[in-house]
Amino acid sequence: MIPKQTVQEVLDISKVEEVVGEFVSLTKRGVNRIGLCPFHNEKTPSFTVSPAKNIYKCFGCGESGSSVDFLMKHEHLNFPQAVKWLANKYNIHIEEEEQTPEQIAAENEREGLFAVSKFAAEFFSKTLIETDKGRAIGLSYFNERGYSQDIIDRFHLGYSPEEWDALAIEAQAAGYTEDSLVKAGLIIKKDQGGVYDRFRNRVIFPIHNISGRVLGFGGRILIADKKKPKYVNSPESLIYDKSNVLFGLYLAKNLIIKKDNCYLVEGYTDVISLYQSGIENVVSSSGTSLTEGQIRLIKRYTPNITILYDGDAAGIKASFRGIDMIVKAGMNVRVILFPDGQDPDSYAKNHSADELTSFLESNAKNFINFKSELLSKEAEGDPLKKANVVRQIVETIALVPEQLNRIFFIRETSELLNVKEEVLTNEVAKILRKEHSKKQEKYNRDKQQSGIGTSSSPGMGDEPPADFFNEEAAIGESPEPQIITVEERNRPYELEIIRMLLNFGEIVFNPEIARIEDDPSAALSAKDPSATLSASEESDISVIEFIIGDLLEDEIELEDVVFNSIYKEYATAYEDNRLLKSSFFVNHENDEIRKVAGDLLSENYTLSPIWFDKHQISITAENDQEVVARACYECIYSLKVRKISEMKKKLLTKFSEKELSTEEQNDIMVEYRKFDIMQNKLNQGMGRLIGGKN
Repeated sequence: MIPKQTVQEVLDISKVEEVVGEFVSLTKRGVNRIGLCPFHNEKTPSFTVSPAKNIYKCFGCGESGSSVDFLMKHEHLNFPQAVKWLANKYNIHIEEEEQTPEQIAAENEREGLFAVSKFAAEFFSKTLIETDKGRAIGLSYFNERGYSQDIIDRFHLGYSPEEWDALAIEAQAAGYTEDSLVKAGLIIKKDQGGVYDRFRNRVIFPIHNISGRVLGFGGRILIADKKKPKYVNSPESLIYDKSNVLFGLYLAKNLIIKKDNCYLVEGYTDVISLYQSGIENVVSSSGTSLTEGQIRLIKRYTPNITILYDGDAAGIKASFRGIDMIVKAGMNVRVILFPDGQDPDSYAKNHSADELTSFLESNAKNFINFKSELLSKEAEGDPLKKANVVRQIVETIALVPEQLNRIFFIRETSELLNVKEEVLTNEVAKILRKEHSKKQEKYNRDKQQSGIGTSSSPGMGDEPPADFFNEEAAIGESPEPQIITVEERNRPYELEIIRMLLNFGEIVFNPEIARIEDDPSAALSAKDPSATLSASEESDISVIEFIIGDLLEDEIELEDVVFNSIYKEYATAYEDNRLLKSSFFVNHENDEIRKVAGDLLSENYTLSPIWFDKHQISITAENDQEVVARACYECIYSLKVRKISEMKKKLLTKFSEKELSTEEQNDIMVEYRKFDIMQNKLNQGMGRLIGGKN
């Protein structure tokens, strides 16, 4: 574990323009640097690096962050790896902290499994090349498949001998325990005692993580035995989670980025044969059903997936399921079916590299063309079956998250199947409304179970928008239920608090410049409605001290998890008499905190006029002390007004409950009136008369 002070030292000394400049050609423009974004294709530079703020921002794709973020995304590193990369660049020695016994034990177990898996891979490879049986059985099999020695070495292919416990004996002689071999899935304990090798008498396909470390194995039997499975795979372990692993990814990742496309196949041999034929941007789900975790892995490198499945019924069924999962993940999917009786492996072996490339380029279809062509053959001459074809395509379109993409897919389907766009639009809307209703019902059930009350409670304001069940609205929105949560209602006010802290936190001003008389600053805790802000003495104070001090006094916390984490960091430092700089958050170890800081610091954040009408937050330019002072008051007051509104709604909900005595009802109304007075004072103090809107 890297000590926090070392991490901070590395982050403080790193310069974003120097780090990014190693990968992107940057040109000076004013105080900033610009270049072509490495995260999306563009011809006109929209990628901006700000040395002053030590952040980057692409105004084309929206990527932003610090040197660490850039390395994590561009080089696919985790946070500690990115810190070590920077430490190496700036010649900073890292001395990692001593771990607890529990941490050491857990890390030792993981490393132990990696070590024994590496040993097994080397044992299998050595057996393949250096033993008579390995060459006669395993190597001859790979040679028959046309694999070159370079391919065999590159994929670390091997052979497990026929003996029952060859690996077990060899590994234990090298110092590995029986327990570690069992946990790694390399050997199996017999009920009557003793062990045997899981992969005996099979050719071996090692499975690696993205950095090339061996996680597990796939083993293929070479004899015809109906009693034994053709393939045996490693069981899941501390280091191997098959739902989050793709065979071949560690070799394919750079080509996937370069080609901006990933070919997805089913088996190990499909990957290897395509790779040998020059199609190197290919991965496999290792014979298992495609998972969401595997899709997310691919999405780290490209938004484009081309599925290559067999032309038989099983392959077609698998492709349909894969299409829907990929579409739902917001990715672009194309499908290629091989001629019946062939698969990617056999096609690659029977055709030249040029023929294979030509076939892939000319036969890739988007999901609409693929499904319509395939299903239309079955539905020919049958109106009911044709309607089912349309229904299946519409169901997939409804999974597309982006509104604009749905519109284009509907248009393409309309032209292809000769069905009116309005009909298709209505069908998609029905599906989305059904999904909305399901999630709304679940939301209401969860609320009832948690004792919060349902959306029909008087005054709660949690009902869906008026256009919730409108067909056009359903088409134009993501298939997520439009439920307005407390967090969503408060978010713009909380965002303004965080924006002020990050952008203007160190600015010093005198609160008296813009102090509002008769300020009920203690409104939320109801200490003294006529009290003034605690920070309103006639002395200069920083924005951080002003905002954090006031929120702490009223014991206010933010609803948004990331915003609240940032607020807590400021508050902890404030109580220790420290003021945090924005660079602390730009280089924070938490990904989401870095993202928020990068976004709010990377441009001159302004609020549109709509926000005043909707959220009562006015728009001013932070250009002098008076404006900063007023902005501080206003962002605090806006949040307090919203908090009071939530308290009033809770009281109304409580008031609507049955079996309340008259005295209890009167107490609630007194408390409600007290909050109402506080809210009106705050609004009047800010020059706003809300007329019940809040």
